[in-house]
Amino acid sequence: MIVDFPVGFSFMKSYFNQTRFVKSITDVNEIPHPNLPEIAFAGRSNVGKSSLLNAITHRKHIAKISSKPGKTRLINYFEVSESFYFVDLPGYGYAGVSNKDKEKWKRLIEAYIVNNKRLRLICLLMDSRHEMQSSDEQMSRWLDFLNIPYVIVLTKTDKLSGNQLTKQRKYYEQIYPDHHIIPFSCKKEAMIAELTAFIFDYVQA
Repeated sequence: MIVDFPVGFSFMKSYFNQTRFVKSITDVNEIPHPNLPEIAFAGRSNVGKSSLLNAITHRKHIAKISSKPGKTRLINYFEVSESFYFVDLPGYGYAGVSNKDKEKWKRLIEAYIVNNKRLRLICLLMDSRHEMQSSDEQMSRWLDFLNIPYVIVLTKTDKLSGNQLTKQRKYYEQIYPDHHIIPFSCKKEAMIAELTAFIFDYVQA
């Protein structure tokens, strides 16, 4: 059972730090128990999902980071403080993967998302350095159609100047006026704190 606590970043930092890898699955019938809320992370291959998970859990190697895009081919479950799950979905949009594998990953992601009553929120990661890709647009439109709550997380913002980040944030705010846009960098504690607080509100709701 999730308990309400007075929330500050130091508490959330400790709370999220109590994260452990549970299992990887290739079929939604393999989802772990107990029945806990889920926060999922989706995005194009090499957008920085593993780095983000490591940053918000304050665990350097809880999620494996690879220099080769398309390495996450399973749905990975992480249990946070015995209260909810972080779920790392396979990256999409990588051209170096066969059409057969792309279709397989697509079916796996669809099976996970559709009619998932445990799913509270999807963090949809997009690279802040670039404009939205067609695969990102397809994913967000699909989530809108299914009425799945999601937040746009702009990754790798430390690679932009302040003016560049302001420009990119405005660009995404124009595309997604009804959704939160959260800039993120694994190197900036204030950004880690903002995303942490946003996620915490959802699992406590």
